Amino acid sequence: MELLGVIGNPIGHSLSPVMHSAAFKAVGRSALYLPFLVEADQLSQAIYGAQALGFTGLNITVPYKEKVLPYLTELTDEAEAVQSVNTIKFTEDRIIGHSTDGEGFMAAAEYELGYDFRGKTVLIVGAGGAAKAVTAALLNKQCQVYITNRTLERAEQLVHSLNRFGTQLEVVPLNSAALEPVMDEIEVVVNTTSVGMAQNLGQTPLAPSLLAPHQLVIDIIYNPEKTQLLKAAEQIGCRVQNGVGMLVWQAVKAWEFWWGITPPAEIMYQAVKASLS
Repeated sequence: MELLGVIGNPIGHSLSPVMHSAAFKAVGRSALYLPFLVEADQLSQAIYGAQALGFTGLNITVPYKEKVLPYLTELTDEAEAVQSVNTIKFTEDRIIGHSTDGEGFMAAAEYELGYDFRGKTVLIVGAGGAAKAVTAALLNKQCQVYITNRTLERAEQLVHSLNRFGTQLEVVPLNSAALEPVMDEIEVVVNTTSVGMAQNLGQTPLAPSLLAPHQLVIDIIYNPEKTQLLKAAEQIGCRVQNGVGMLVWQAVKAWEFWWGITPPAEIMYQAVKASLS
């Protein structure tokens, strides 16, 4: 039996085990996928331990997508570009880091909404590993991307790390006075922060008054199914999407990385939605 899992802190909210297990059962694959709560000072032991125990791979979630980099032997082109990893594959002598977040984000919008990001103007809220991956994917679609974040320095670091895209990427402070002048041109708003999850359920990552009905609002949080941001966006007529699709499609892309096969996405959707309900 193959061993896989997801590591993060917190990890209790993760639906990855349910989703992957349903897909294993559907295709008859002999594999076990488990959640692992890992403290920051034990990250290296967790990675090397999984390799020593013969794991096929791991998924990496908050807050370790960037912190895991020193413990890997190599990165795929996607992970190298964003310096962020959400998927690891083990071989006998290698620990290979990959990022499926950007691919998953794009695939979810195409699958669920038939949405084409090409040439769109997008506001990304947040500047962590997921924000980097999503931003890089959007820039590859010739989008104009604005980055806003509670810590301005971190947003500037993200822009610097992707500076090969030049004028397509710009930082805006996370306050209404700074954001208001650009919101009219924003076609898509994407929250990549944890604001709106269970520990801060009633909060929004930016003021809902900034939103406009013509915008698509995406929150990559999937638990709760509808964050306060999405509720506020719906009330004013925005099209909305939660993080279920990105969760499923980054997992689909992980399977393709681990085994070179595409799992049954619809089965994975059903498993996630059943757990959320």
